[in-house]
Amino acid sequence: MAGVPHPEDALARLQKLVAKGLPPVLAITGPNDLLRAEAVELVLAAVPKDAELRVVDAVEVRAGGGSESDGDEGDADGDDDAAAAADDRGLAACPELQDLRGGGLFARRSFVVIRRGAKWWRVHGPTVAALAPKFQRGSGLVLEASRLDKRKKVCATFVKQLAECGAEFEFRDLYDLPFDRSRSPLEGELCKWVVRRAGKLGVPLLPEAAWLIVLQVGKSLPELLAELGRLRDRLGGRSSKQPLGPDDLRGRLTCSFESTPFDLADAVLGGDRRAALRSVRAMFDRGVRGKDGRTTDAGGVLPFTTSWLHRSIATAYEGRVLLDGGVSPRDLPARAGVRGFADRFVDQVRRNDRATLRRGLMALRHCQRMSRLSGEEPSVLLEQFLSQWFDGAPIPTAEDLEL
Repeated sequence: MAGVPHPEDALARLQKLVAKGLPPVLAITGPNDLLRAEAVELVLAAVPKDAELRVVDAVEVRAGGGSESDGDEGDADGDDDAAAAADDRGLAACPELQDLRGGGLFARRSFVVIRRGAKWWRVHGPTVAALAPKFQRGSGLVLEASRLDKRKKVCATFVKQLAECGAEFEFRDLYDLPFDRSRSPLEGELCKWVVRRAGKLGVPLLPEAAWLIVLQVGKSLPELLAELGRLRDRLGGRSSKQPLGPDDLRGRLTCSFESTPFDLADAVLGGDRRAALRSVRAMFDRGVRGKDGRTTDAGGVLPFTTSWLHRSIATAYEGRVLLDGGVSPRDLPARAGVRGFADRFVDQVRRNDRATLRRGLMALRHCQRMSRLSGEEPSVLLEQFLSQWFDGAPIPTAEDLEL
């Protein structure tokens, strides 16, 4: 992607284009979801008020359906009847294009915006290439996709034509480091982007502070924006508008936006209180992703977390009993049924004695009991568990609760 222009340059070029009027077909591509979305918002704002607008989220389109199997109809020469028949088949599979040929009922011109359209293009690309010259004057198609498949000759030719007429805009990821590795990361695209966005949000940052945020939060632009929003909310009342430095951010940043019960269990059994507390806060701030990649419902975070913690602590307790009974540390993972991260498991067993692990299980059961009986926030209950685990805070019994 070395030859792809800077995304902000592409956005500026797009702004100039739409100010003159939207073209018949406009393609917004590239791997960066956030920058593509911002480009689409710019285009939507430029759609004439008197035009009919239709936005289609095409993420569910199946790549194997529709006209995918029809072949490169646009590549072969044929008579007018054959071409018309091909157009009719394309419109039948992709009726949203009908409005662009003058089929709108309430407007003389129409615009169709296809969001997340990589699969849609793979199916309907030949139809778009064939019908684009027949779109009604003043109407247009906006196609947003991570990439446009070019395996079909007709599609490759059409995309090339869009690029040549300046109607394709690619939004790549920002580089975190300069091409010249002898230069500072503060001169990289990503750090400069954070500085600019922070200024727009009213949280001016020194480059050193922006780079610290990148190091702790990561390179994801949505996550970086979310962190800047958190800083704005926390520091919105500052009287001074001097740019913040690294020291000003100490204790105010989320170490990692995403965390899991697995990370929390490792921090608990590894004796790292700060990591455990950060993990709890991150899970409730940003949610927890399951094995399928989906974010767990907010109400499911506590049950998921306490279930995994109980399993982890109970397995460590079993390992400790085996170790105290004379089993070799080398044999502990196999005897306890642990198949992965054996060295870490052995270290956790050695670090925690039976009394600590038994008390941890009691504290966890209390946490689970209170989640059913009290109206306390789940994050607070887990923080109380951490206090009982790390600080030895008292663990109320059922009798204490008069149950």
